[in-house]
This record gives sequence, C-alpha cells and structure tokens, in this order.
Amino acid sequence: MYFNKEKIIIILKSLVLILMLALTGLIFFQKINFTSLDLGRHLENGKVIWSEPQVLYKNLFSYTEPDHPFTNHHWLSGVAYFLLYQIGGFKGLNILNILLALGAVLVTWLHARKVSGPIIAAIIGLPAIIMMSERTDIRPEMFSLLFIVLTFYLLEKWRGNENKGKSNRKILFTLVGLLLIWVNLHIYFFAGLFLISLFATLSLVMDYFKWPGPAAWKNLFNKNRQKIYLMAGTWIACLINPHFIYGLTYPFNIFKTYGYDIVENKSPFYLEKLMLDQNILVYKVFLGVVIFSFALKIILDLGKKRKLNDERFIFNLTVSIFFIVLSAFAIRNLPIFGLICWPVAALNFYSIRNDFFRLKEGMLKEMVLVGLSIAFILFLLALNHIIIDGKNEGKIIRNNFGLSLASGADDSIKFFRENNLAGPIFNNYDLGSALTFWLYPKEKVFTDNRPEAYSKEFFQQIYVPMQNNEDTWKKYSGQYGINLIYFSHPDGTPWARQFLASRLRDPDWPLIYFDAKAVIMIKNDAKNQELVKKFALDKERFEERFGELVKNNGEEEELLLANLADLYGNDKLAENIYNSQLARHPESGKIFLSLGQLLSGRPNAADQIKAINYLKNAISQGYELPGIYNQMGLCYWNLSDYNEAKKMWEKALRIDKNNATARYYLNQARELVK
Repeated sequence: MYFNKEKIIIILKSLVLILMLALTGLIFFQKINFTSLDLGRHLENGKVIWSEPQVLYKNLFSYTEPDHPFTNHHWLSGVAYFLLYQIGGFKGLNILNILLALGAVLVTWLHARKVSGPIIAAIIGLPAIIMMSERTDIRPEMFSLLFIVLTFYLLEKWRGNENKGKSNRKILFTLVGLLLIWVNLHIYFFAGLFLISLFATLSLVMDYFKWPGPAAWKNLFNKNRQKIYLMAGTWIACLINPHFIYGLTYPFNIFKTYGYDIVENKSPFYLEKLMLDQNILVYKVFLGVVIFSFALKIILDLGKKRKLNDERFIFNLTVSIFFIVLSAFAIRNLPIFGLICWPVAALNFYSIRNDFFRLKEGMLKEMVLVGLSIAFILFLLALNHIIIDGKNEGKIIRNNFGLSLASGADDSIKFFRENNLAGPIFNNYDLGSALTFWLYPKEKVFTDNRPEAYSKEFFQQIYVPMQNNEDTWKKYSGQYGINLIYFSHPDGTPWARQFLASRLRDPDWPLIYFDAKAVIMIKNDAKNQELVKKFALDKERFEERFGELVKNNGEEEELLLANLADLYGNDKLAENIYNSQLARHPESGKIFLSLGQLLSGRPNAADQIKAINYLKNAISQGYELPGIYNQMGLCYWNLSDYNEAKKMWEKALRIDKNNATARYYLNQARELVK
C-alpha cells in the first residue's frame, strides 16, 4: 500500500493522541490505597446523606468533636461515588477516575491543538500530563480538574464564536449548569468562577475605552450582554448549595480553621528539600517553559512594535499567573497548573514560531512529519519510563498497577468484625475515613483526614500531644475511655512513629493484629483478657505472622512491614527485608536509604560505617536531601570524625538554609569545641 506524506501525518497524529491517552491512563491505573484516602468518608457521605442530612453541617462521624460545625462542600461527589460503588464496586470508582483524567487531557489537547497545531501541543503537553501523577487518587478534585479545563476550553470557543458573529447561548447555559453542579461537587469551583469573571470583566474594561460619550454604556452593554449574563448566572448558580452564601465564600475561609498541616497543602519549593518527588523537577522545568514563552513573546511583540493590549493575551497571562501562584502555594495544584498552562504556552510558542519561520507548503509538511515523529518518540519513552518506574523505584507511580484495592487493604477490618472488637477507638489521621466507611454508625472515629472538621485546639492540644507525650496520652486515653488502638502504621509523621514505637513496647496495650497497612492494639484490662490471651503477639508470634505476610505480599508491602518491624524493635527482620530487596534491585536508592537509616540507629562503629556507605549510595541515586546529610553527620559524629560531621551538616544547610536540625547540630558542635 502506498503511503504519501499526508497519510503518514494523519497516522502519526492518531498515534500521538493514542500514546497521550495511554500515558494518562497508565498513570491513573493504580490500585486504591484505601487506608490513607478520603474515599471511605465520601462513600459514607453518599450513603447516609438522605437519612442523616446533618452530615452536611456537622462532624457526624467523630466522637471527639461531634458538634463541631462543618461545611460539607463536596457532598454531591459522595452521592455520585456511592451510587457508582453500588454498581461497580471499587473497580468502577477507579474506572471513573481514569475516565475523568482522560477527559481532562482530551479537552486540553483539543484546546491546545486548536490554538497551536498538533506538534507544539503534543510536546508542551507531555510534562503537563506527567505532573498529573501527583494526584492520582480517587477524590472529588478530579471533577474539578475536568471542569476547570472544560471551562477554559469553552471560553476559548466563546471567543472564536464571537469573532465569527455567532451566538454563545449554548455555551452560556452549559457553563451556568456546570457551575451549579460543580459548587456541590468540590471546593475548586472558585477556579471556574475566576475564569468566567475574568473573561467577562476584561472584555468590559477593554471595551469601555472604545466608546467615549453618552452612548458608551449602552454600547458596552449591548456588545457584552451575553458575557454579563454568563458572569451573573454562574455566581447565582454557586449560591445554590446547602450553605448558600457561606458555601459560596467557603474557599476563601477553609484554611482559617486548619489546625493540622498536610503535605498536599505545602509548597513544592518547600517539599523538594524534604522528599524525593520527580514531579517537582518536572514542575520547575514546565514553569520555566511557561515563563520563557511569555517573556519571548513579549520581547518579540515589543521588537515588532505590536501592542500588548490584546484581550486574549492579557486573559491568558492573568490566568497563568493565577494558576502559577496556586501551584507555588500547594503541591496539590500541580496537575491543574499543568493542564491550564499547556494550551497557553502552546499558543505563545505558535506565535513565536510564526515570527521566526515562514515555511512553504512542501517544507511545512516536512517539518510536521519530523515534529510529529519527535512527539511520538517522546511519548513512547515517557510511557516506557512510567512502566519501569511503577515496577521499581516508584518516584512517579506510588501504588501497584491495577484497578482494585491495594493488597490487604481491608484485612484488618475483617479481623475487627470477626472478633467483635469494640471501641472507643484511637486512630490516626490517615485511617479515619476508611474506618468511617467500615464501622459507622456502630463506631465513630477519634479523627479523620478533614482538618476543617475539627478545631485547631483539638489537633494542637489533644491529637498530636497524645502521640508524643506519655502524660497527655494517659490523660486523654482515660478521659475518652479508649479501648482500642487502630492505626495505619505507614504514617510517617514524627509523632505517629514515636507513638507506635512506645505503644508496641507497652504491656498495657498488647498488639493483637497487624498487616502491611494497619495495627490493632487493645487495652490490657479485665474485660479484654480473653482477647489478649487469644491474640496477643509476643516476639515469637510476631515473627511468625511477619513471615506469613512477607510470603503472601508484594515488594511494596514488604517495605511497609519492614518499617513496622523496626518500630516493634526487631530491626533484624527489617534488615533482612531490605537486603533481600537490594539483591533484586541493586541500584535502588529507596532501599539504600532504608538500610542507611536502619543501621545508623545501631551503636557499633561497623554499622555506622555501613550506614554512611548506604546513605552515600542513596544520594548517588538522586536522594540528595538535607535529612540524609543530617543523618550522615550523626554517623560521623558517633565515629568521632567531627570535621566530616560538620561538613555534612553544612551541606544540609546549603540545600536548605532554614534546616533547623542541621543548624542545631552545628551549634552543638561549636559549643563542644569551646
């Protein structure tokens, strides 16, 4: 069969789109880590909202602060999730999540391709799609991701219709209806309001200066009538929620009540000093590309004496600044920033290309062929990288590939139910939503992952101090009558690790169950003696259970179990797991780091030296973080190599000048020298 250039170009366009969607689908094709998600609470919201409407206003699922006022701004997402769960279970929910991601990418691709052509759109879109891996879990935020890019696309289409003299009535009603649903699905409806309000206001302001004299206001209204209706209609639509005006203004007030810091609300520029996240590097590169596209376009426009008051350019610039600020404020906003700035940067580079290149028809086809081939190769390489990452290091893909629940995610609740365990329960922040889904209304939780549903005092004076202060634990565990500790042991907060290490050695709270996700401990009193005698895990039974779990779980679960063994005080079990995985993955920075941290806690010099070597290997694999240098500094200090210790802490400060740990150690070292 004869293939000319036109046919090859058509085939390449289709292949690039297929790879783009395949990459997106693979990124979201991850098993559900149910014990650390909000999903359980959303499902329970959807289940009880008709029988217990107070869930819209109160902290219904908690026994610690049940009357704390709460603005349930995502109630409709819970209804949608629960209905789908009834039909398709967790697989159905995961498929919906993938479809929302694919929809967001497809809409953005159509937008970017329309304003720049397929080559620029595809190449600019690759880092934007990769950044979506920062937020792959099933959450209402995915509705917002699709709705934001859909709003942006429809406003671009509105502009095109306006230039052609066409009516935008259909788009007007579509956007008003979209906001009516959106305000009840997720708090990011404010982003849609921002886009629409900016679009309408900018048009009004720029047109105001075109018609001097008495007729100005009449002309202004007539030309922008539909935009005025659009802006008014969407704001009115957002008032139609269970909380009326307070629901509309809630996005501006939610953080005022936060008493608990969470990673997703931290800046990527802050987190890059604390953790290895490949998306932060991709984000910084893409941010540079977006800024460069604007800078170069402005320079070229000024050089060619073109005015910079083009309405479309000002709109895109303002939108980009807004979402850049959001992304710099919180890492959770990286996917939204990427998808919004994808068509904007593509349009800028298309304009720049037209200034530099005026190609003839034949040459243009050659360039399109080469450009699409490059885009095809780039997406193919990205797809391969994602597959390898998911099977090995997990710098982008954090869970195992699949549609169902993560392995063993619900094993602990089966044990709880089979043995008729009862609270009051003390649980950690991560596990609260899963427990709500599993146990409400029979049991309520101590806390869940909604900082806005609890007072600041609760988190700062009760929840965290109970974990890092023995007296506070005894005081409130008695006050609340806590009978059971049900805890997600992968919780990496310092207070959670300290709490688990203390309780796992506490005879008053014997461990009766553990798996790769959770531990259950019970109060050692008269009423629980039968359960204690039957299930309490001493060292021998712990090791036996540990061996069974390792045998029946995957590598990711092995690492979680190794971390638990270390907290339990059996670091030999943990070391065996790490060495076994290192034999299978001899270049794994993650395993080097785990071994280094484990051995650095041992007192003998040989293990300290091994720890240093493992930590150096972790750094060579990309884990160049201040915390690792701090740990190496302690190892050198324990070996009496004080100069090298100080060098390590100084390196930590060079990476993060505000690193309090490194500064503390250096000050202590100087005092000792004095």
